[in-house]
Amino acid sequence: MLTTTTAGHAREYEIMDTVQLQVTGMSCSGCEQRIAKVLGRIEGVREVTADHSSGRVQVRIGPELAERAVLAERIEAAGFEVIEGVGR
Repeated sequence: MLTTTTAGHAREYEIMDTVQLQVTGMSCSGCEQRIAKVLGRIEGVREVTADHSSGRVQVRIGPELAERAVLAERIEAAGFEVIEGVGR
């Protein structure tokens, strides 16, 4: 399991939301790193935790990113599939 934090963005007073995604196609820690890197580039993403063994990706986001669809699009563009019906 890999957890990364986007430096310099978290503030104590900031309200964050957590989005949970079920992702297929992750088979190793390299896949976890790829997803964390891709999502970490999105403005508003504060922390990404990806676990290839369970297929779960948890993303902590700030208020400026309200769309789960943006996360799913980026994951799919990286070559993985997001299973619908699992979410916030």
